[in-house]
Amino acid sequence: MGLIDQMVSLALSCFAARLFMPSIFKMLKGGGMMVRNYRGQPVTTSMGLSFIFPCLWGIIPFMFAGIEPEHVAFLAVVTSLALVGFIDDAVGDTAIKGIKGHIGELIRGRISTGVVKLVISALLGLFITAYYHKRLIAWGIYALLFSLLVNFINLMDLRPGRAIKAFLLVAIALVILGGFSNVWMLIPVMAALPFYMKGEMEEKYMLGDAGANLLGGIAGLYAVKSITLVTAAIMSVLLLSIHAIAEYCSLSKFIESIPALRFIDQLWRVKADEDTGMDRA
Repeated sequence: MGLIDQMVSLALSCFAARLFMPSIFKMLKGGGMMVRNYRGQPVTTSMGLSFIFPCLWGIIPFMFAGIEPEHVAFLAVVTSLALVGFIDDAVGDTAIKGIKGHIGELIRGRISTGVVKLVISALLGLFITAYYHKRLIAWGIYALLFSLLVNFINLMDLRPGRAIKAFLLVAIALVILGGFSNVWMLIPVMAALPFYMKGEMEEKYMLGDAGANLLGGIAGLYAVKSITLVTAAIMSVLLLSIHAIAEYCSLSKFIESIPALRFIDQLWRVKADEDTGMDRA
């Protein structure tokens, strides 16, 4: 995939973001997709849906030479995880928190939208992994990493810009670990972020599960295709540790207790000085 394809993808993704994001915001706000953020202020949720269009348009140049399985995988990840996340945003029970809470509901014979999301992300990760890797141990590790990345970005969506920053840090790490291969997967989202960020940092809207799932899914797809099994295992252990901490502690308090993380977390936040310390996690 040459430089010209990447430049065309970048241009198409920017155009789609500029064209669709304002309309998606109006649609969601007018449709009552509102939640209260960490400060108790009403914000529009599920704005991550707007990333679907840059992703769909941005992949077109890479398919001119022929549609490859990786293109189909990218489209499946973007559309299915964003739509499952939107369902969770629209009808999910916000009183059920964490993986433990959703599994508990399943044990009691009730299926939450969170369980549906977990099952779909796990199966999607397994199907993608089975195409790229043949060993059973690889299936388990890569599929686990895929699901963990999806949920990790979701965990971060508690403060303005936090999930975006987490995705950027993960993407940079993956690109380095993956030898700078397959960067085409990241171009559409990276192109759309400048059009998206201002509204989130001003607390007009947030990604919601729709956007967090989409970003985590792209990171997961990149990881499955690009990094080694040993690296994937190490990343899985790190992410499992973070998930374990999140089940019993406030990630926001943990981030705020470490100066470097606190600085990154508050970077570009327009209303960071008004932070009340409230936490919905």
